[in-house]
Amino acid sequence: MSQPSASRIVSGSATQTETKSYRSAGEEILSHAQESREIVQDFVPLAESLEWELGQQYLRDRGNKAFISDFSPVPFVINNDGTLSRHAAEVFFASLVEAEKEAPLENDLFVLELGIGVGLFARYFLDNLQELCRQHKKDYYDRLCYIAADKSERMLLDVCRHGVLSNHPGRYRLRLVDAMKPHESLPHDVMFRSQPGKPLRAVFLNYLLDCLPATVLQRESDQYKQLCVRTCVGRNVKLEDFTDMTVTALQERAKSNDPRARHELLEVYGLFASEYDYRPVDLHSIPYHELAQHFLNTRANRLLHNWGAIECLERLLDLVHESGFILANDYGQTQVSRDDEFEHQRFSLATFVGVNFSLLNHHFGEGGKVAWVEPMGETGHIHARLLGHKPGLETKQKFQQLFGAAHHELLQEPLQKARACVKVGRFELAASFYNQALDRQPGNWVLLNEVAMFLIFSLRDVKAGIDMAKVALRLNPTLSAELWDTLGDGLFEYGRYIEARSAYHRALQVNGSDVRARYNLAWTHQREKNYPAALEALAEGLALDKTGEYSERLLHKQQEVLAQLAMRHQQEYLLLVNLVSKYAKKDEEKPKAE
Repeated sequence: MSQPSASRIVSGSATQTETKSYRSAGEEILSHAQESREIVQDFVPLAESLEWELGQQYLRDRGNKAFISDFSPVPFVINNDGTLSRHAAEVFFASLVEAEKEAPLENDLFVLELGIGVGLFARYFLDNLQELCRQHKKDYYDRLCYIAADKSERMLLDVCRHGVLSNHPGRYRLRLVDAMKPHESLPHDVMFRSQPGKPLRAVFLNYLLDCLPATVLQRESDQYKQLCVRTCVGRNVKLEDFTDMTVTALQERAKSNDPRARHELLEVYGLFASEYDYRPVDLHSIPYHELAQHFLNTRANRLLHNWGAIECLERLLDLVHESGFILANDYGQTQVSRDDEFEHQRFSLATFVGVNFSLLNHHFGEGGKVAWVEPMGETGHIHARLLGHKPGLETKQKFQQLFGAAHHELLQEPLQKARACVKVGRFELAASFYNQALDRQPGNWVLLNEVAMFLIFSLRDVKAGIDMAKVALRLNPTLSAELWDTLGDGLFEYGRYIEARSAYHRALQVNGSDVRARYNLAWTHQREKNYPAALEALAEGLALDKTGEYSERLLHKQQEVLAQLAMRHQQEYLLLVNLVSKYAKKDEEKPKAE
């Protein structure tokens, strides 16, 4: 089933033709080609479109599989490798130490993470906070309640099923919370009975704000327009080849509010394509329209307006302690220019819009509503912002230091040097730089995996590579097929083939679509002379290798296994022929009856 790819959003042809009193022949032909498509849902604002709603439904239904096993998974490593959690724990610890100097802390310390994803950020945050409290002889960890919340029940169940937080019994709670309506459920939760009002000492939002409703607005003279989306059946798609539903049935389900209708549409979502156009809009119908109008009149002709993110932050601030904070990490734009284009992103079947940090800064920081703190320089990968009513000076300084560009470069410098050395074959020097990188990021399982691969295949210290892979797996045993593949590779190279096969099967338990694991399994089956199993693994790998990354290797190994299987069949045939000849000869030697 084909999937719609990410599309750059530009003004449609209607905007251009309004300045002319006629259409050229070419424009008529193109317009007719577009209008001839089968429409499932006509133009509606982005946040009301099937593209947006089905993407949100997909995240709720798919759970952590959206991050770890889809063909085009939602990126999750950058905020789940352990480094971000360690920095967040240090900022939180600093805020508690600073607040405790002013007044005794509450008996229970509450922290909220909205949009928990795979749950690794929470796990590593708790790991690091526990260690900080041990080092500094503080009891904050023992008083902590980490609220891991998400709108997706499946996401919460997956955290339990994988045992992500099992190392921290009693220190967390799982809650169903709608990020647009946190005030409807959290204040009434039984755990806050002894602490009403503003119980949250910290709130963590990692890649959450870009999932919330937004709109794209543009100004043309005195007229305002809004980005709208039309959903059509993809070109050259014959519905009957994929579903029993007709276009009329799809249209009826698109209008329905029945959850079952949304599930049925999600099953055929890959057959749809989206068209975009800017349509006139009454600006007063847009939430926080005065803020949007100010930006459009003074700073930009086109604006990404994250009204959902603003509403979410407003609601959360009502629950945050006076000396607490909200820490948001997300992607998006930090500067606004007059002719900005807007580009949304789509990973798997979910759509993300990014965050207009300039807009949020103007609303919260420049408007004086709360303290808005930015790091010392941007890292270029993920943008961090801290906001709160009255966060302490030491807390703000700690945030600016740890989330700033200089500290990011300090962490990345030895890693980049190590990779450069590997490229030119200077392996011993690379090992020294990798050692420095591990000293600066000791809990980064992604880095540990890279070093394990380096030890196995470059330095040829296979035993050390196996040990390194096991260290990484202690940090992340259930959410990375790649770690189990690396361990399997080391075990195979070390001659421990049965254990290697077991490791590859563990990789498939994490990600049933893992092509690398199937390719590696073919090696183990071939080694065991189980050629049918090897061919089966290779065939599955070829069917799943949608990007073609492994196709050449899979086909080469397939030919190799087929040749060995043909040789076995030939040997068996020769043995059978010899056996038949032997018995035939014996029959000839028998004396004939008189």
